[in-house]
Amino acid sequence: MPDPVPPAGRVPRPPSLRRQFARAVVLAALLPAAVLGVVEQVRSYRAEQHHLGERLEVSTMLSATAVNDFVDMHQAGVALVASMSGKDTDWPAQLEELRRRYPGFSSVLVTDALGTVQASQPVPPRAPAINVADREYFRVARETGAPFVSDAFRGRRLSNDPLVAVSAPWQVEGAFAGVVQGSIRVDAFTGPRVAAMRRRGVEMLLLDRELRVIRATEGLQYRFQQSLAGTPLLAGAGHGARETESRRLHGVMADGRAAWVSQAKLTSGWTLVLVVPDDMLVSTVRSRALATAGLLVLIAAGVWFAYAWQMRRLDGALAQLSDALHALAVHRRSSATAPLPEEFEPVGRAVGELADQLEVAHEDLQRSLADQSALALSLQRTLERREQEIDRRTAELRQANAELDRLNRTDPLTGCLNRRGLQHKLSLVSDEAGQLTVDMTVIAIDVDHFKAYNDRYGHAAGDSALRRVAGVVGGLLRHPQDAVARMGGEEFLVVLPDTDAAVSARVAERVRAAVHALGIPHEDSPWGVVTVSIGWVRTAPGEDYAQAFLIADEALYRAKHAGRNRVETDE
Repeated sequence: MPDPVPPAGRVPRPPSLRRQFARAVVLAALLPAAVLGVVEQVRSYRAEQHHLGERLEVSTMLSATAVNDFVDMHQAGVALVASMSGKDTDWPAQLEELRRRYPGFSSVLVTDALGTVQASQPVPPRAPAINVADREYFRVARETGAPFVSDAFRGRRLSNDPLVAVSAPWQVEGAFAGVVQGSIRVDAFTGPRVAAMRRRGVEMLLLDRELRVIRATEGLQYRFQQSLAGTPLLAGAGHGARETESRRLHGVMADGRAAWVSQAKLTSGWTLVLVVPDDMLVSTVRSRALATAGLLVLIAAGVWFAYAWQMRRLDGALAQLSDALHALAVHRRSSATAPLPEEFEPVGRAVGELADQLEVAHEDLQRSLADQSALALSLQRTLERREQEIDRRTAELRQANAELDRLNRTDPLTGCLNRRGLQHKLSLVSDEAGQLTVDMTVIAIDVDHFKAYNDRYGHAAGDSALRRVAGVVGGLLRHPQDAVARMGGEEFLVVLPDTDAAVSARVAERVRAAVHALGIPHEDSPWGVVTVSIGWVRTAPGEDYAQAFLIADEALYRAKHAGRNRVETDE
């Protein structure tokens, strides 16, 4: 409330000491504390927003890797069965074994060249002959001659559950004979991870190549096979940003709340999107804001208590001085500078006591301000320790991600590269279209009669034999850019960049001879030991390395058909 304006001709009364002191306390203590609290909340919100984005991006990458690994593993199983098949294959037994090894398959089947189902597991009761020539998994596998991962569809033989399929063509004497296919329930490879993420408040959305919904968790507003092409959810991705970079969008959640999203492209062409409601960020920041507000209230209460206490002491001192001066006025003492009579000694003592009290009040205020400064310093140190801890955990997370990436590129049985590791190796010598930038030799290796070896000696012995074969092959590579990868089962692939035809032929023959020289007993082999068949081809810059793999594979099949334990080439 402003001080009253004095009448004209009168000296204005000075402002109230209590009011001036209150203003000073507000300006010197409470206002800076409030500003500091607001600044800290803004910084905390931005830091939490950044950390939420980083956690979301890492979770997206790990989830995409898990889905990729699951689908790739089942695709490799189907491709292996298809590659080992022939005219006299016992399909019911093969399909039953495939389902036993890969429980993720809800059903498996094999068709003839026209798409008619020849055998399936499980067998549908009283099922007429079914033709699947219209299904994408049959058409693409027949046209490309390569394994294929389908988009989502609903089943029509055993149930109408949402499914995806992996398929691979099988051949008889080099001609297309049909397709081996496995159906996977969508919740088989998304269910466990979805449950874990939803416990943390994270929603998941999986889209196929056509950007139709494969799986959307309950907190999202999308349904199975709904097309999201052209929606804001996907519109902001891929324009100079990282693939998994998080963004904030509205209208993604089923209840219309804003959310943070991060997406990643899978090797199958699908898109994985993770969604975190904005409430998680707001809740964390709100908790910190309440804690900061509580601290500010405590500071304000402490300052106000100190202010009230000091003002009470000052009022008491002024009252004592007023009483003494009033007594002096009553006695009408002279204002002369002569020594005071004994009767006036209480006035001097009162003034002296007032001076002492003001000194004590000043010291108390200084201590109070020093305590506030120490508290602010303590808060600053706590924040610095928290930032150091966050930096340390971030470094640990990056190190763990690097180790996970290394493991994802390595075959756990043999220590060779796996398909992912080989793909990364090839990306260093090829462009984005898969065309090589250097000369390269591709050597395809297949362990002869390996199924018979497993049947006779057991899978443990088979694993040991594969490790020894991989060790011999890797030991023959001399250059850092050379690589050997296990492509699945008993199949290996060697790539030799910048290697001429003569050296390539010698390396291939040395591999064959070295495996033969291992002398691993194999009673079902004509040579009595484990041997390998080899096909190789040399490519030039500008050629597609995937085509080179197919040519090397054809040379390998010629080596197998020519009696095995030999080397064939297209050179």
